[in-house]
Amino acid sequence: MFFHIYRFSRFRLFLCFLLCTFFIFSACTPNSFYSSSISDDDTNISNSVNIQSNLEESHGLKIYFFDVGQGDSALFISPDNNTMLIDAGDIETQYLLLEKLENLGIKQIDVLIATHPHSDHIGGMQTIIENFKVNTIYMPDIVHTSKIYLDLLDSISNKNIPVYEAKNNTRFQLGQIVECEFLAPCATYEDLNNSSVVTRIIYGDTSFLMTGDAEAACEADILANHNSPSLKSTLLKIGHHGSDSSTSEAFLDVVSPEYAVISCGIDNSYGHPHTEVLERLAARNILTFRTDKLGDIYLFSDGQNLSFSVPGEIPQTEAENMLYVYITDTGKTYHKEDCSFLSKSKHKISLQEAKNNGYIACKRCFNN
Repeated sequence: MFFHIYRFSRFRLFLCFLLCTFFIFSACTPNSFYSSSISDDDTNISNSVNIQSNLEESHGLKIYFFDVGQGDSALFISPDNNTMLIDAGDIETQYLLLEKLENLGIKQIDVLIATHPHSDHIGGMQTIIENFKVNTIYMPDIVHTSKIYLDLLDSISNKNIPVYEAKNNTRFQLGQIVECEFLAPCATYEDLNNSSVVTRIIYGDTSFLMTGDAEAACEADILANHNSPSLKSTLLKIGHHGSDSSTSEAFLDVVSPEYAVISCGIDNSYGHPHTEVLERLAARNILTFRTDKLGDIYLFSDGQNLSFSVPGEIPQTEAENMLYVYITDTGKTYHKEDCSFLSKSKHKISLQEAKNNGYIACKRCFNN
């Protein structure tokens, strides 16, 4: 059975919930969906919770990538008004996300996906559960003991929400038209990021790959377990906020997206997105949208084409505007001339030559 909650000290609090969910799991399949979640009334994180759009909409799939700082949260609304929320940002942005959803007229969440237990993905989820009717929750089968995660489990128990394990090759529908499939986790990992739920959403001829914080190890397992046509997607949500630990060359080549979305905070301390990832996107001419630059990102699919509320760009890293960079005798990164990491052995070299020789950008110098 999913949810090894009995391993926690909160056994008694969850005992009744586990018994109930056992019967729910036995009697139900993940393909049950519900009535309309949207009322008829239909940014930047620092100053706005309103998403304005002048897109010409008809019958189609709506997607919102919310600016929740250094976190993740995305909302899918099917043509028949079923809703799916993937992650809910961090605890610091929980009420901002709540207000964004309320401003969109959301009344219930049909499917709620917690990709993994890190706080920047589930920190706002307890507030979502306590303020909206949530019909189904998918989570990876992970034991974690952070307070935020345990409080989330308490809320799920108190609301008696059915929970399903999100695992490789699980398929379900969002409403009657939108197809969804979990591509990962497809192995057991010590690292929580690689345990992320990876979801592919298909509407007509358009598809969306949502990767959580999955890193190269998880990406390699996805490539090993799925054929290329089942991975190719119109849009890729870049893994782990643009960290160079994700979005490997091999994975990017197989997914082959036209568009990419990076969810990260302005001037975040991790240097996300990393220069290496931006260079990979630029080399493939992938039109890229970043929440740290654009705020909330709204897009619409008519089943054949995507329309965006804000303009994307082919990434251009700071390094690409430079003709020359500096390297050392022993290092494998290239630097600006004034970088404190440079030693007296620094050598001037053209940027192109540095790249051709396998050097990568110094994260201290080039924080894009």
